[in-house]
Parts: sequence; structure tokens; C-alpha cells
Amino acid sequence: MENTMTAIKTTFLTLFALSLFTSCIYAQTPQSSDALVFCITGDSRGKPKGETINKDIIQKLTDAFKEEKPAFVLVSGDLVSGYSSKLEQQLTEWRNTFMAPLLDAGIKVYPCRGNHDASPKKIAYNVWQKVFSGKFALPDNGPDGEKGATYFLKDKNVLVLVLDLYGKKGPTHKVNTAWMEKVIKEEKGNNPMHVFAMAHEPAFRARHKDCLASKPAERDKFLELLLSNGGVCYFCGHDHFYSHAKVALDKGEFHQFICGTAGAPLYDWKGKYADTRVKEIKADKAFGYMVVKIKGNTAVLTAKAWDKKGKLTTVDEFSYTLK
Repeated sequence: MENTMTAIKTTFLTLFALSLFTSCIYAQTPQSSDALVFCITGDSRGKPKGETINKDIIQKLTDAFKEEKPAFVLVSGDLVSGYSSKLEQQLTEWRNTFMAPLLDAGIKVYPCRGNHDASPKKIAYNVWQKVFSGKFALPDNGPDGEKGATYFLKDKNVLVLVLDLYGKKGPTHKVNTAWMEKVIKEEKGNNPMHVFAMAHEPAFRARHKDCLASKPAERDKFLELLLSNGGVCYFCGHDHFYSHAKVALDKGEFHQFICGTAGAPLYDWKGKYADTRVKEIKADKAFGYMVVKIKGNTAVLTAKAWDKKGKLTTVDEFSYTLK
């Protein structure tokens, strides 16, 4: 009888230990190997005179991103005030204040240039290349003359096109669609992938006239290429507020997300787009950012902002599933 009880106890302890071991394995295993989280914000520059960057909001953003734990953060331009011979010093300050602590936390940072980062134009591109080098280097898989400014990144089933609109000679207000088409063909092919694009200027004019809408034929070619490959979302800044708008186009429904909420002086916005085809879904005048969560063929985009009491709140949410 005693031997039987000992055997039962031994069996029970073995099963219990095995159960604990199995639980630990499952607890440490991600729910889905194709899950991915990334964030977007933009326009972190300070006031035009006397302030390079908005350090207070940048600190709040870096703290928030460390809590969100994204794989990477996209920044849609106007990192600094620019328009100064001290552009290198300004971009270096932004890099060390915003980018460095996130890299130390294991979060990659991928910015594009805004008009403030691209001025003065005689030195801007070379300064950008110099500041974002070494451990801060950006992908150099872009076209000649735009390397480190136009580039792409690919993570799991996500392809992000980071687009420069300024080149070496100043504003172009158009996307390098030839390069974009080549990248999509080589990196995506016929595979179902989430394709996102980011540049500084809106595709459809909100507050600023200097945007992709100033060259509608080139803009429409860009949107057609994006939508034809399953890309329904475009991230930008330039206007200092949050605006989620949608447009029904021949190739599908296009969603524009203006995320100019990283610290630049906020603008009032009445939601009246110049193009009557544009329907605004949600607008918000507060500092914040967007979180994109990818799980398989589904993407959930959530815009967050700090309210007047300093509480981080959800202001907008949008989701889609790849066809």
C-alpha cells in the first residue's frame, strides 16, 4: 500500500512539474509569429524662433513608445525648425534626444525629411546623410541621389515606403514612383502584404497648399500604384493636427492620416479639404501618435493623444483586412 501511495505521489509531482514547464513555454511564446506593432508621429520641431525641437513633448513620446514596445517608430518629417546654417547641430540634437533613447530601448526609428529639415537646400541633403550615419544610419536601399532619405523597410508581412519629397535641389511635391514600383515588384511580388507609405506632405490638401495635391497627375499615379498593391494607408505630417480622411478612388478606398502631433505648434482645423472627394473621419488638436498593430491579414490603427488633463486617450481607430 505504501509503495502504491509513493508511486501515485511521484506520478502527481511529475505531471504537475510537466504542467508548469508547459505553461512557461506557452507564456513565453508569442501568440502569432506574424504579429507586428509600430508607431507613427511627426512634426517635432519647436517654434520658428528660439526653439529647435519641442523637448517636453519628445520626452512624453519617447516614454510612451517605451511602454508601447513597437518594433519601430516612423516620423513624418519636420524633425527640427531648420532654415538655419546650424541645421547639422539641430538634427544632431533631435537624433540624440529622440532617436538615441529609443534605439537603446531596442526600438528602431525611421524618419523622413520635411521642408524644415530640407532647408537650407544647399547643405540639407549632405547634412542629413552625415547626421544619420554610423549606429544612426538609415537604410541606403533608396534610389541614387536620395539614399538615406528615400528608402524602404520590410518586417514580416509589412512593407513600408519612406519617401523624400525634397531631393538635393528643393521641394518636388511628388513621389519617385519609378523606384516605388520597382521595390514593390521585387519585395512584394504577388504575395499578400500590408503596404504603407509615408512622406511629409499630405496627398490631399488640408491646411498647407504646398503638398502632393499641387501636382495632381503625379499624386494620382502614386495613389494608383499604392492602392493596386493593397496599400490603403498613407502617413504624413506638415499640418500640425491629427486628421483621418478617406477618399473613394477607382482603385479602392484611400485613407490619409495626418499625424503632425509631435510637438510643433498646433493648428486649428475645421475639416474642410480642398478636394470635395475627401471625407474627414476624425480630427483632433492635441499632441500624440498612432499605433499600428498587424496580426496576419488584419491591421488595426489607433490614434492616441494627451487630453488637457495630461491623460493619454484614444481619439480614433481604423481597421482593415487584406483581400
